[in-house]
Amino acid sequence: MSSFEQYVFQEAYLRVKGLGDRLKLIKEQIDWGAFVPLVKSVFRDDKIVGGRPHTDEVVVVRCLVLQALYGLSDQELEYACCDRLSFRNFLGFPDIVPDFSTIWRIRDRLREAGLEKEIWGELQRQIDAKGYKIEKGVIQDASFIEADLGRKRHYKETKAKKNGEKIVYAEKQEKHIDRDASFSIKNHQVYYGYKDHIKIDVGNSLIRAYEVTTASEHDIGTDLVREGDMGAYRDKGYFGRKIKAPGVLDYTMDRASRNKPLTDEQLKRNREISTVRAPGERPFSVVKRVFNGAHTFIKSLRRVRIKEMFKCFAYNLYQLVTLRKKALALALQKARKKKKKKREHIKNKIKPRPIYTTKKK
Repeated sequence: MSSFEQYVFQEAYLRVKGLGDRLKLIKEQIDWGAFVPLVKSVFRDDKIVGGRPHTDEVVVVRCLVLQALYGLSDQELEYACCDRLSFRNFLGFPDIVPDFSTIWRIRDRLREAGLEKEIWGELQRQIDAKGYKIEKGVIQDASFIEADLGRKRHYKETKAKKNGEKIVYAEKQEKHIDRDASFSIKNHQVYYGYKDHIKIDVGNSLIRAYEVTTASEHDIGTDLVREGDMGAYRDKGYFGRKIKAPGVLDYTMDRASRNKPLTDEQLKRNREISTVRAPGERPFSVVKRVFNGAHTFIKSLRRVRIKEMFKCFAYNLYQLVTLRKKALALALQKARKKKKKKREHIKNKIKPRPIYTTKKK
């Protein structure tokens, strides 16, 4: 992209910026350069091996974050990055926008190299450096990620199983069949897909850990609580599973069992825990409603896991903007109160002029 073209894009973006661009604020929250060494390691174009020049590492990470923020497929992401000024500005007006196949390959290479945990660890390090440390405990919860069942294939396989038959698929067909997703029932509703487990900071509602399992796995099988988490607030689904992390207080809600109803004291305790746990639903609400991330079209657990990591990554950036706005609003409120108090002090300090009256002689 020539300097003139970049100038034209930047001038056109000024109006978008004036209307309020949350992506600009999200872009300012972290040091993107820290992810460059991690992403660079998956490219195969060094001077010894050869290969064509790769896409800029920062652009790659930002593309994956954009995809999570807006719930886009790889093809939709490529189109939106070429079409929208706010996306172009978020990427830094790059000369080349990666195409959908490049995004797919890079995401797969990051997964194969096992770098998703390192990328997540770097984000957590930067969050801690900003002062958002765990001080009031953590909340662990889980939510379903629905997947496509493939009803026609499912019907054929169920029918063949009843008849004692086996359906043989071609290699190309097998690649499009999801063998990791499973069924689960909650509140008399059937779900098919995967389950996203997260651990949230009580004070700041930031996601501090995540895990992805198949939908049929019980919540109790995933323990994200670690030493230093102060206290763990969990719902009734975790009842009966003790916290293994040393020094962490257990605030798991009590659950009634057969012929053993909850006492008034247990009901009161559950209400108190529920009050603290309530903000733990916010990440799921934001990801599903704002990011359109309630459904997945990916066909394997390992690929779903890295996509869910970037959803958690995007949510944390989204929440950092919210926390920054809250801090600014609080500072403004304090400044106004201080100004008002100063005015009242001056007003009380100033003595009123005496009223002179003329007496008639």
